[in-house]
Amino acid sequence: MPYLAYMMLFAAMIAALFLLAYYRRERQKELYRMDALRNSRLYRDMKPLIQRASVRDLDQVRIERDRITITRVHPPGTLGIFELRQAGHMQMSRTRTRVMAEVIAEDLEILQDRGNYTLTRYRVIRPNGTADYSYLYTIRSRYKDSIMAMHRRLEDRIRI
Repeated sequence: MPYLAYMMLFAAMIAALFLLAYYRRERQKELYRMDALRNSRLYRDMKPLIQRASVRDLDQVRIERDRITITRVHPPGTLGIFELRQAGHMQMSRTRTRVMAEVIAEDLEILQDRGNYTLTRYRVIRPNGTADYSYLYTIRSRYKDSIMAMHRRLEDRIRI
């Protein structure tokens, strides 16, 4: 009986090593994809929008196959829309859309705070019946309320 327990423990350790090796390989592929995206013309064309957004409080960042939309908290409204077709790019694949969401989250440091922003993946059904996945970073209500209260206090000080 103890022999069987040792065999099971050994098999579990081998499986864990294989899973660790698989995870490391996939993570390395992901880092390569992110690096390749950062060096692409698409990302260089989109970089000014990301730089403008990095110094503002953001309400939403929406990454879709054909566009990237960044919305401000105050004053409410859109900061920028990057349409891929208008900039001379093709639609992104599912993998590239996911990698773009990761790259934008790294470059917009405000999105990395899980207490202030949530990431949601949602499905978009196209007219031809195919399903695409898009990503949405959304500000949490508590954080948005604190930003709006700060802006109201600043506006009150300016009026006085």
